Amino acid sequence: MTFSTEQHNAIEQLLYPTWLWVGQLRNGWQIGDSHGFYRKTCELIEHTQSGLGKLGLADSDIEHIVYAQCALLDSTVMNRKSQDIGYQEWLNTPLQVKFFKTLGAGENLWQRIRGVLREPSANPYVLACFHRVLLLGFSGQYREEDAPDRAAVIKDLALRVPPYSLSLDAPNIVQTVGRKAPHWMSSLTWRGLLAAGILLMLWWSLDHQLQSLMQQLLS
Repeated sequence: MTFSTEQHNAIEQLLYPTWLWVGQLRNGWQIGDSHGFYRKTCELIEHTQSGLGKLGLADSDIEHIVYAQCALLDSTVMNRKSQDIGYQEWLNTPLQVKFFKTLGAGENLWQRIRGVLREPSANPYVLACFHRVLLLGFSGQYREEDAPDRAAVIKDLALRVPPYSLSLDAPNIVQTVGRKAPHWMSSLTWRGLLAAGILLMLWWSLDHQLQSLMQQLLS
Protein backbone atom coordinates (compact mmCIF):
# COMPACT_ATOMS: atom_id res chain seq x y z
CA MET A 1 0.00 0.00 0.00
CA THR A 2 1.26 3.48 -0.90
CA PHE A 3 1.70 5.78 2.08
CA SER A 4 -0.26 9.03 1.87
CA THR A 5 0.64 11.83 4.26
CA GLU A 6 -2.85 13.28 3.87
CA GLN A 7 -4.55 10.02 4.82
CA HIS A 8 -2.08 9.44 7.65
CA ASN A 9 -2.91 12.88 9.06
CA ALA A 10 -6.63 12.09 8.82
CA ILE A 11 -6.09 8.91 10.84
CA GLU A 12 -3.99 10.82 13.38
CA GLN A 13 -6.85 13.29 13.83
CA LEU A 14 -9.18 10.40 14.62
CA LEU A 15 -6.76 8.99 17.18
CA TYR A 16 -5.54 12.28 18.64
CA PRO A 17 -8.06 12.36 21.54
CA THR A 18 -6.88 8.87 22.51
CA TRP A 19 -3.22 9.95 22.54
CA LEU A 20 -4.22 13.02 24.57
CA TRP A 21 -6.22 11.11 27.17
CA VAL A 22 -3.50 8.49 27.58
CA GLY A 23 -0.86 11.16 28.07
CA GLN A 24 -2.95 12.96 30.68
CA LEU A 25 -3.82 9.76 32.55
CA ARG A 26 -0.18 8.70 32.66
CA ASN A 27 0.65 12.11 34.10
CA GLY A 28 -1.73 11.67 37.03
CA TRP A 29 -5.06 12.99 35.72
CA GLN A 30 -7.88 11.66 37.92
CA ILE A 31 -11.16 10.38 36.47
CA GLY A 32 -13.93 12.22 38.27
CA ASP A 33 -17.10 11.26 36.38
CA SER A 34 -16.34 7.60 35.67
CA HIS A 35 -19.61 6.92 33.87
CA GLY A 36 -19.23 10.01 31.70
CA PHE A 37 -15.61 9.26 30.84
CA TYR A 38 -16.34 5.63 30.00
CA ARG A 39 -19.28 6.67 27.81
CA LYS A 40 -17.16 9.29 26.01
CA THR A 41 -14.41 6.74 25.47
CA CYS A 42 -16.86 4.27 23.94
CA GLU A 43 -18.15 7.01 21.66
CA LEU A 44 -14.55 7.76 20.70
CA ILE A 45 -13.95 4.11 19.74
CA GLU A 46 -17.12 4.08 17.63
CA HIS A 47 -16.10 7.36 15.98
CA THR A 48 -12.71 5.87 15.13
CA GLN A 49 -14.32 2.79 13.58
CA SER A 50 -16.66 4.91 11.49
CA GLY A 51 -13.96 7.35 10.44
CA LEU A 52 -11.53 4.63 9.38
CA GLY A 53 -14.28 3.03 7.33
CA LYS A 54 -14.96 6.32 5.54
CA LEU A 55 -11.24 6.59 4.74
CA GLY A 56 -11.47 3.28 2.90
CA LEU A 57 -9.41 1.05 5.17
CA ALA A 58 -9.99 -2.69 5.02
CA ASP A 59 -12.03 -4.25 7.82
CA SER A 60 -9.01 -6.21 9.08
CA ASP A 61 -6.91 -3.03 9.27
CA ILE A 62 -9.68 -1.18 11.09
CA GLU A 63 -9.88 -4.04 13.57
CA HIS A 64 -6.14 -3.90 14.23
CA ILE A 65 -6.19 -0.14 14.87
CA VAL A 66 -9.29 -0.18 17.07
CA TYR A 67 -8.03 -3.19 19.03
CA ALA A 68 -4.76 -1.36 19.70
CA GLN A 69 -6.75 1.72 20.73
CA CYS A 70 -8.84 -0.30 23.20
CA ALA A 71 -5.79 -2.14 24.56
CA LEU A 72 -3.89 1.10 25.16
CA LEU A 73 -6.80 2.80 26.93
CA ASP A 74 -7.55 -0.29 29.04
CA SER A 75 -3.95 -0.73 30.15
CA THR A 76 -3.51 2.99 30.86
CA VAL A 77 -6.60 3.21 33.08
CA MET A 78 -6.05 -0.13 34.84
CA ASN A 79 -2.32 0.18 35.51
CA ARG A 80 -2.27 3.54 37.25
CA LYS A 81 -0.96 3.75 40.80
CA SER A 82 -4.18 5.33 42.08
CA GLN A 83 -7.36 3.29 41.74
CA ASP A 84 -10.06 5.96 41.47
CA ILE A 85 -13.69 5.34 40.56
CA GLY A 86 -12.68 5.19 36.90
CA TYR A 87 -10.70 2.05 37.70
CA GLN A 88 -13.83 0.31 38.99
CA GLU A 89 -15.77 1.27 35.86
CA TRP A 90 -13.11 -0.30 33.64
CA LEU A 91 -12.83 -3.35 35.90
CA ASN A 92 -16.49 -4.13 35.24
CA THR A 93 -16.24 -3.90 31.44
CA PRO A 94 -12.88 -3.21 29.80
CA LEU A 95 -13.09 -1.76 26.30
CA GLN A 96 -11.63 -4.92 24.78
CA VAL A 97 -14.54 -6.87 26.27
CA LYS A 98 -17.17 -4.39 25.13
CA PHE A 99 -15.92 -4.17 21.54
CA PHE A 100 -14.19 -7.53 20.98
CA LYS A 101 -15.83 -9.84 23.55
CA THR A 102 -12.44 -11.03 24.78
CA LEU A 103 -9.80 -10.41 27.41
CA GLY A 104 -6.05 -10.90 27.14
CA ALA A 105 -5.04 -7.82 25.16
CA GLY A 106 -1.77 -7.84 27.07
CA GLU A 107 -0.72 -10.85 24.98
CA ASN A 108 -3.10 -10.65 22.04
CA LEU A 109 -1.98 -7.20 20.87
CA TRP A 110 1.63 -8.40 20.74
CA GLN A 111 0.50 -11.36 18.63
CA ARG A 112 -1.29 -8.99 16.27
CA ILE A 113 1.76 -6.73 16.01
CA ARG A 114 4.11 -9.62 15.25
CA GLY A 115 1.64 -11.04 12.75
CA VAL A 116 1.36 -7.75 10.86
CA LEU A 117 5.15 -7.30 10.93
CA ARG A 118 5.48 -10.64 9.14
CA GLU A 119 3.27 -9.42 6.29
CA PRO A 120 5.39 -8.27 3.31
CA SER A 121 2.87 -5.58 2.37
CA ALA A 122 1.47 -4.60 5.76
CA ASN A 123 -0.69 -1.50 5.95
CA PRO A 124 1.66 1.37 6.96
CA TYR A 125 -1.15 3.09 8.88
CA VAL A 126 -1.61 0.00 11.06
CA LEU A 127 2.13 -0.18 11.67
CA ALA A 128 2.20 3.53 12.54
CA CYS A 129 -0.65 3.04 15.03
CA PHE A 130 1.08 0.06 16.65
CA HIS A 131 4.29 2.07 16.88
CA ARG A 132 2.52 5.02 18.52
CA VAL A 133 0.70 2.76 21.01
CA LEU A 134 3.98 1.21 22.16
CA LEU A 135 5.71 4.57 22.41
CA LEU A 136 2.83 5.78 24.60
CA GLY A 137 3.67 3.06 27.10
CA PHE A 138 1.68 -0.08 26.28
CA SER A 139 3.65 -3.01 27.63
CA GLY A 140 1.09 -5.77 28.14
CA GLN A 141 2.78 -9.08 28.86
CA TYR A 142 6.08 -7.29 29.45
CA ARG A 143 6.28 -6.00 33.00
CA GLU A 144 8.88 -3.39 32.16
CA GLU A 145 8.71 -0.87 29.33
CA ASP A 146 12.43 -1.37 28.65
CA ALA A 147 12.15 -5.16 28.24
CA PRO A 148 14.52 -6.31 25.43
CA ASP A 149 11.82 -8.11 23.41
CA ARG A 150 9.55 -5.08 23.61
CA ALA A 151 12.37 -2.78 22.52
CA ALA A 152 13.14 -5.09 19.59
CA VAL A 153 9.55 -4.91 18.32
CA ILE A 154 9.54 -1.11 18.61
CA LYS A 155 12.76 -1.04 16.59
CA ASP A 156 11.26 -3.30 13.91
CA LEU A 157 8.18 -1.08 13.70
CA ALA A 158 10.29 2.07 13.47
CA LEU A 159 12.04 0.61 10.41
CA ARG A 160 8.69 0.04 8.69
CA VAL A 161 6.94 3.27 9.69
CA PRO A 162 7.44 6.31 7.41
CA PRO A 163 9.32 9.05 9.29
CA TYR A 164 7.34 11.97 10.65
CA SER A 165 8.44 15.19 9.01
CA LEU A 166 8.29 18.74 10.38
CA SER A 167 6.71 21.25 8.03
CA LEU A 168 9.13 23.79 6.61
CA ASP A 169 6.57 26.44 7.49
CA ALA A 170 6.66 25.56 11.18
CA PRO A 171 8.21 28.40 13.19
CA ASN A 172 11.55 27.74 14.80
CA ILE A 173 11.23 29.93 17.87
CA VAL A 174 14.72 29.52 19.23
CA GLN A 175 16.37 30.27 15.89
CA THR A 176 14.14 33.27 15.31
CA VAL A 177 14.95 34.75 18.70
CA GLY A 178 18.63 34.01 18.20
CA ARG A 179 18.79 35.97 14.95
CA LYS A 180 17.15 39.04 16.47
CA ALA A 181 18.78 38.89 19.90
CA PRO A 182 20.94 41.84 20.95
CA HIS A 183 24.69 41.47 21.43
CA TRP A 184 24.47 40.93 25.20
CA MET A 185 22.53 37.71 24.56
CA SER A 186 25.14 36.24 22.25
CA SER A 187 26.87 34.14 24.92
CA LEU A 188 26.03 30.45 25.29
CA THR A 189 24.81 31.05 28.85
CA TRP A 190 22.26 33.68 27.87
CA ARG A 191 21.11 31.69 24.87
CA GLY A 192 20.70 28.64 27.07
CA LEU A 193 18.67 30.59 29.62
CA LEU A 194 16.57 32.12 26.87
CA ALA A 195 15.86 28.73 25.31
CA ALA A 196 14.96 27.28 28.73
CA GLY A 197 12.61 30.20 29.40
CA ILE A 198 10.91 29.74 26.05
CA LEU A 199 10.46 26.02 26.69
CA LEU A 200 8.95 26.71 30.11
CA MET A 201 6.49 29.20 28.62
CA LEU A 202 5.57 26.77 25.85
CA TRP A 203 5.07 23.94 28.37
CA TRP A 204 2.89 26.15 30.60
CA SER A 205 0.80 27.20 27.60
CA LEU A 206 0.51 23.65 26.28
CA ASP A 207 -0.52 22.29 29.68
CA HIS A 208 -3.34 24.83 29.94
CA GLN A 209 -4.43 24.11 26.36
CA LEU A 210 -4.48 20.36 27.06
CA GLN A 211 -6.59 20.85 30.19
CA SER A 212 -9.02 23.02 28.23
CA LEU A 213 -9.19 20.52 25.37
CA MET A 214 -9.77 17.64 27.79
CA GLN A 215 -12.77 19.46 29.23
CA GLN A 216 -14.14 20.13 25.74
CA LEU A 217 -13.76 16.49 24.70
CA LEU A 218 -15.46 15.25 27.85
CA SER A 219 -18.30 17.77 27.82
